[in-house]
Formats: sequence, C-alpha cells, structure tokens
Amino acid sequence: MDKENFRRLFDKHFDAIRRYLYYRCTDTELASDVAQDLFARIWEKGMDLDPDKDKALLYKMASDMIVSKFRRRKTELDYTNSMIFTNNEHNDNSLEYKELAKKYSDALTRMGEQQRITFLMSRNEELKYHEIAERLNISVKAVEKRMSQALGYLRKELI
Repeated sequence: MDKENFRRLFDKHFDAIRRYLYYRCTDTELASDVAQDLFARIWEKGMDLDPDKDKALLYKMASDMIVSKFRRRKTELDYTNSMIFTNNEHNDNSLEYKELAKKYSDALTRMGEQQRITFLMSRNEELKYHEIAERLNISVKAVEKRMSQALGYLRKELI
C-alpha cells in the first residue's frame, strides 16, 4: 500500500473506527490505542485495502483487536473497576450524584453490547435512529428495539 492510499484510508475511517471501539469498551484511551494499533498493523503488514470498499474488513479487524485487548487486560480492568473511592465530605447532594454516576457507569458496563452501542450512539453522538441503523447495517426497527431494551435496563438498574 502506498502512502497516499494509506492516508486516504486513515483519514476516511479512523474517527469512525475509534468511535465504534469506544462504544464497545466505553474507554476513550483504549479505543484510541486500539484504533492506532489497527492502522499501524495495516501499514506494517503492507495490506492493500481500498478506502471505499474495505470498510467492513476494518470494522471486523477492529472488533477482533478489541477482544484480544480485553483478554490481555482483563485482570487490569477488573482491578481498576473494583476500586472504590470514598468521599469524606458530607455533602449529601454531591454524594448522591456521585453514587448515581457510578451506578450509571456500572450499568452501562454490564449492559449488553448491542444495546450499549446503540444507546451511546443515540445519546452521545445525538444520531437519529435511521443514522444509527445505517452505521450498524441494521433496520430502524432493530434500533428501536435495542433502545427500548437499553432504556428499560437502565430504568431497572438505576431505581
């Protein structure tokens, strides 16, 4: 792959791949690292990918890489997620907010992957259902069902 084609591939897909990885892992740094590793691997191996035709392959490779990263970092992530920081201040509102934020974060982590990805695309990127359906290559009805499941799950977990 020559530099120009690689640059086109990178410019066209890097941000979308990074967002996709973020939805899979809910960790911005990890998503950025894996996206960079993906493109570094493509460059190092001299893979000849077409920026317009090989989008699905990029997503598959990114998915495989994030799974591998999870397997290697499982112990580290378990330790990090198990750490609980206590607040010695007695501000009830601040404490309640922090507890709710932690419950929300934990609920997102435990939520099914498909629902989490759909929910975060809707809430964080403010995408419409048809835009989410197009990106994930699913029907609008599937997006509606996933959002309904995600909201129901959050409602149950946060009450």
